[in-house]
Amino acid sequence: MMGDELMATFGNRLREIRLAKNLTQKEFANLFKLSESAIGMYERDEREPSFKLANEIADHFEVSTDFLFGRTDNSRSEETNLSFYGGPGEYTEDEIEVIEDALRRYRDMKNKLLNQIEDNKKK
Repeated sequence: MMGDELMATFGNRLREIRLAKNLTQKEFANLFKLSESAIGMYERDEREPSFKLANEIADHFEVSTDFLFGRTDNSRSEETNLSFYGGPGEYTEDEIEVIEDALRRYRDMKNKLLNQIEDNKKK
């Protein structure tokens, strides 16, 4: 580690993801069949997740396990199929942000639509 930079921990990242999704610790715990206190311990770095749980969280929230464990600040895997305009190696940081933001908005819109469809089926 260089300088005074603080390395992100699993607990930091877990809390960051949970808050970004507007989930309480209880709601987050329910997603993974855990106790609310377990989530608190993970977030305080008093407990470490199993490989299985780390992978489940990464898959569910579409982030890499390297991001979860603070090994990178890039939440997404470096792999991509985006080959247009010279491929990802040619994209600027700004372009990547715009592409990721657009994809996030699309996924949010898609999830809302799917939830509405499910809600309508229940009625």
